[in-house]
Amino acid sequence: MAERRPGNLPAEMTSFVGRTGELAAGGRMLMGGRLLTVTGPAGVGKSRLALRVADGVRRRFPDGLWHVELSQVAPAHLRPAGGPGPAAAVAAALGRHGEHAEDGDGLAEALGDRRALLVLDTCEHLPTEIGPLVEALLRGAPRVRVLATGRSPLGLPGERVLRLDPLPLTDPADPDPACPSVALFAERAVAVDPDFSLTSCALTDVAQVCRCLDGLPLAIELAAARTRSLSIPELLERLDDMTTMPGWGAHTAAPRHRDLRAAIAWSHELCRPDQRTLWEALAVIEGEFGVEAARRAVTREGVLVTRQSLDELVDRSILLRSGDPGRPGRYRMLETYRRFWLDPNFGRPGRAVLGHRLGAGRWSRLPQGAAAVPAPAPVRIGRPVTSTLTPRELEVAELIAEGLSNPQIAVRLLIAKRTVDAHVRNILAKGGLASRTQVAAWFAERTQWADA
Repeated sequence: MAERRPGNLPAEMTSFVGRTGELAAGGRMLMGGRLLTVTGPAGVGKSRLALRVADGVRRRFPDGLWHVELSQVAPAHLRPAGGPGPAAAVAAALGRHGEHAEDGDGLAEALGDRRALLVLDTCEHLPTEIGPLVEALLRGAPRVRVLATGRSPLGLPGERVLRLDPLPLTDPADPDPACPSVALFAERAVAVDPDFSLTSCALTDVAQVCRCLDGLPLAIELAAARTRSLSIPELLERLDDMTTMPGWGAHTAAPRHRDLRAAIAWSHELCRPDQRTLWEALAVIEGEFGVEAARRAVTREGVLVTRQSLDELVDRSILLRSGDPGRPGRYRMLETYRRFWLDPNFGRPGRAVLGHRLGAGRWSRLPQGAAAVPAPAPVRIGRPVTSTLTPRELEVAELIAEGLSNPQIAVRLLIAKRTVDAHVRNILAKGGLASRTQVAAWFAERTQWADA
């Protein structure tokens, strides 16, 4: 019988799908230094990956792997006087209740020369406390390593950062069943419906579902759980609603992991006011963009767009950054993060975007793949139909005016074709219009009135 090592690493309750490269990189980075932080957007799977990385190096830590869940630790300004902070959480995980729990130096003294790994999970809401705590632990306990997770790096000397991106996607027109996002959906769907299988038709729809959900594991798992009561076509029909449906996650999960809206709202609360304002302003941009494109698209007074301000949103996992080292990077916001501001049904109490996109002329200098949607302005419309159309129907009407077919609109908006068909029927019925040509003419006329 293998010797049982000390520690409290939680056992996995579900299978782990994909991430082979990230797991290997995480193990190398952790053993090549003493502090590794796994960062990424809400729902990308930071905690699962960190626990799997820790388990993979278990033999290197004879004094144990210690998991410290920090999500329930309130920031200092919200705790009652003398309330337990992150140091107390670490002490409790190590089984040292009330002992050496005051600060990092006391914990480091208790750990001494033990070879242990501390997994500090969900650090982002404790930035002023976690940094000094980890620094004291690493300084005073020379054989301890720390694996942290959060939406931002800790910013400490010697820190290595593993940025976790969403799972790879596959083209719905030619889907690959081995694609990690599709494979994850299939495994979780089988767990709630043993008869579920990826037929050729279902495979196409599942690939589209995963694409609409940005490849975020949390969102994919929540959607797959709905196959208990919904068919895949029905699930596609309800994609606009599903990110706001409460109770999709396990009741034992942290509140922000029970639905995607809560997970993204958590990111919103952790941003500074100026970062929230920039996030909202940048949400109008579709696709990748550079600094200059962002400056042209963001017209709100007082919003400063610099590479530093954009990189701060990357550090907050609000934006994703791509590009070769040494070359100017390009940025992209996940659709779910854009919806947080642009979709009035997504749960934001702020503004509802009901306006239309500006014509291509004003944004002709934007790089290919980056289209800008301005903040809404008061519009004077001569037809009462406008007030009865939903924001999504207005968007579909605009794309009809641009000459896109229903399948093309489905791809552009990342929704099912049957959903587009329903929107088109609603537009025709509400407007008393007889054809797509009339829809295009009506929208062009509407735009002229709006710009007048």
